[in-house]
Amino acid sequence: MDMQTTRQRILIEAEKQFIALGIANAQMKDIASAVNINRRTLYRYFPTKDELAFEIEILVMKQIQDYLMLDIGDTTGKTGFEKVKAYFFQVDLDKVREQIKFTAEFDRYFQDNYPNPELEQSFIEALNPDRDPLFHYIREGVTDGSIRNDLTVEELYHFISHSFISLFQRLILREKHLKHEYCDNIDFGKSFRDIVLSGIKRT
Repeated sequence: MDMQTTRQRILIEAEKQFIALGIANAQMKDIASAVNINRRTLYRYFPTKDELAFEIEILVMKQIQDYLMLDIGDTTGKTGFEKVKAYFFQVDLDKVREQIKFTAEFDRYFQDNYPNPELEQSFIEALNPDRDPLFHYIREGVTDGSIRNDLTVEELYHFISHSFISLFQRLILREKHLKHEYCDNIDFGKSFRDIVLSGIKRT
């Protein structure tokens, strides 16, 4: 059996199980069984569940990044702020809700050390803001004067992106309860968008 094909099949199945069950509850033996290999073969590709989960997180981040390469239409003559605004009117994180749910599980599970330096470096590279159009729109806005410049592009981008993901992690995990906790009439997506846009616009 081709090694690359086997590795890909393991990653695909593991992603399904980690998203459905969480990292702590997913079992390597069940992943191996679903891929029709024995555990010894699975451990040859991924010596620990932590290493497998970490590679899945890198894949999930790539899936989220691919979705966020949004088409915001014709940008001719638009300012950076107008591009950020168009971006937020397009984004719908419900389309990557399972991936975001996994990132919440990953953040909880890997609070301390990462499995090894190589995976840590791969993860850091996957977070490069240059891959996110939002980062470029913000930079354009600071440059053209449509976005406030008392904060750096990096400060603005990281605050917005981390806040956005964190908010939707919580909303997805708590969606069954929030409607009973005085939040049933709040459109969090719209509120977040409006607060961010009003907060970054240069006046």
